[in-house]
Formats: sequence, C-alpha cells, structure tokens
Amino acid sequence: MNVLDRLFAERAASVRSGLSTAGAPEPGGMADPEGAAVPEGAPDVDGAAGPDGAAGPGGAAGPGGAAGPAGVAGPDGAAGPGQVTVMVVMRRLDLGDLVHGVLEFTGGLSPEEADIWYRNWTRTRFLLGNPHNLLGSPAVRTVGPGGHLAWLGPVDVARPPGPSRLLKPVTGRLPELPPSVHLPGERRGAPCEIRIACRGLTTAGYLIHLHHTLAEAVLLGKIDPRTPVRLVHVPDLDDESALSSAYARVHYGADGALRLYTFLA
Repeated sequence: MNVLDRLFAERAASVRSGLSTAGAPEPGGMADPEGAAVPEGAPDVDGAAGPDGAAGPGGAAGPGGAAGPAGVAGPDGAAGPGQVTVMVVMRRLDLGDLVHGVLEFTGGLSPEEADIWYRNWTRTRFLLGNPHNLLGSPAVRTVGPGGHLAWLGPVDVARPPGPSRLLKPVTGRLPELPPSVHLPGERRGAPCEIRIACRGLTTAGYLIHLHHTLAEAVLLGKIDPRTPVRLVHVPDLDDESALSSAYARVHYGADGALRLYTFLA
C-alpha cells in the first residue's frame, strides 16, 4: 500500500470509529493505522461539487461502495437516517471569512454534533447567496467577520432549511490566489501553515479541500480554533511530505486517482 492509499484508508477507519473512539491520529493521517482500503467515492459533499468541482451523485467523488453503519453516511453517499450536512452560504470568496468562519463554527459544535458530522465525512455543501438574507434563520450558526460567508447546520440531509433550497451550488473557475496568505488569530504564536495543491481546482474544489482540512483538524484536536493560519498555495504537493504532517487530506480526483490536496506543514 503506497502513502496515499494508506492515508485514505486511515481516514476512512477514523470516520467509522467516530470522534469518541478515534483517539489521537497518527502523524500524516488518522487513527487506526490498521484500517483497510475502502471503496472509492467516500462522500465529502452533499449533492454539490466533488473535489474537482464536478458534480457527482449524492456528493460522491466516484463510483459507489458498501453502505456504512446505520445512521452514518456510507462510502456511496446514499441517503439514510442520521445523515447530516453543513451548508455554507457564500456571497463571494473571502479567505479571511472562510478560515475564521470554519474554525469558529467547528469549535462551537457540541460533542454530539461534532461526532455525527465527522461520521458523515464532514459533509459540506457550498451555496451561492447573501448571508445577510439568512440572519433570521435559526439554522445559521456562524457568520464570517466580513459577512461574506455563513454556516448553517449540521442539518438533516433530507430536510435542508427552507431558504437554502432556493440557492445554487458554487461553481466557476478558481480565481488567481496569492502565493501565501497570513490570517491572524486570537492567540499569539506561530501560525498553523496549510499547504494547498491548487492545480486544476475549481472554486468549489478549493473550498471543499480547505474546508475539510480546517474542520477535521479542529475536530481531531490538531488546530485550536483561535490559532493564526497561513495558507500556502502551490501547484502540487510531494506525497512523502504528508507522512510528517499533523494532518493530510487525500482524496480522489477527476481521473479516479488519489491525490494529496492539503497538509498541515
């Protein structure tokens, strides 16, 4: 098993275990290093764009697989009881709002909400809309400091909030990004550096990979929500570098091959 296969399998094993039993993940991956390889297409989004920005059935990145435990999302992304998603309503791409918002939102989840969202592969759906139009909705949990993004949920996949049903998924080309972006946090000290492989990503793909990285790093105790963050944008990442990282995101691309998309440097 190569590096990427191992990391993807370890993440799948950790998701099946949940936060209450996952324990401290191994460097470069997730808990349970004995996790066996899983079918392609583990769901990371809900009926929106896949990791490459392309739509997929049920939010899956590829073909199906076996169903997961009762009440938890399976690798085929099929709808079922106990499945939840988080919705992010975005007026425009604002990296400050994105990073600070997902850290605040994830850090504010109850243990029960955090566990079920993690067991659902931190499923997230990005929608185009004006967050200010949703401020009266009880589902809104967090609004970015600039007011450009808002977080709703976790909500039942089968029963999304009414206003969200009128919004369209985020699409389009990824705009040119600066080589690095430093976003101060509430705590002092060295920032957490996240390296992101941007070659070929759409806006939706970029949002998905960065959001999953930040959310799961918080849920697994790898990032304090108040920590300053530095984003580093590069075309590709060296697979071996993931082995020494605190967290690495590996997922299937449009060609069906595993790719290293992000890691905590």
